[in-house]
Amino acid sequence: MRLTLALLVTLAAAPAIAQSATDPVETVRALYAADDVNEWRFLAKGLRTLFEKDATESKGEVGRLGFAYHVNGQDTQAGWRKTLVLKTLSANETKAEVQARFKNFSNQDLRYDLVKENGLWLVTDVRALTKERWRLEAIMSAPLP
Repeated sequence: MRLTLALLVTLAAAPAIAQSATDPVETVRALYAADDVNEWRFLAKGLRTLFEKDATESKGEVGRLGFAYHVNGQDTQAGWRKTLVLKTLSANETKAEVQARFKNFSNQDLRYDLVKENGLWLVTDVRALTKERWRLEAIMSAPLP
């Protein structure tokens, strides 16, 4: 039963991952569709390693990241998804930058840096360019609080 459930989850996720092979915006769109900051399949190796280290070191407690980076907050405003606009700002063969703008209690402007890894576009860093600025890679590299 568990194997069947795992297989179904994997198959349901496959279209989103397949789309990310050609378009970095589709990777970010699939990340938002998953709506789970623990969805590491969208992360490049370096950032995924930082999340894995954090999970190990925090031993099931809140680790370095005390908010959902993809919505830039702990809570979400009703209807925030309807305001989400994704746009490729730059892209070449191996790197891309995608802007995510939306309203979650206030206007949000997040920048996703992506790299092509094993044929897929994966997130290597996220930056907030609103009032409170942060970089995900810096947060995840810091010592545990």
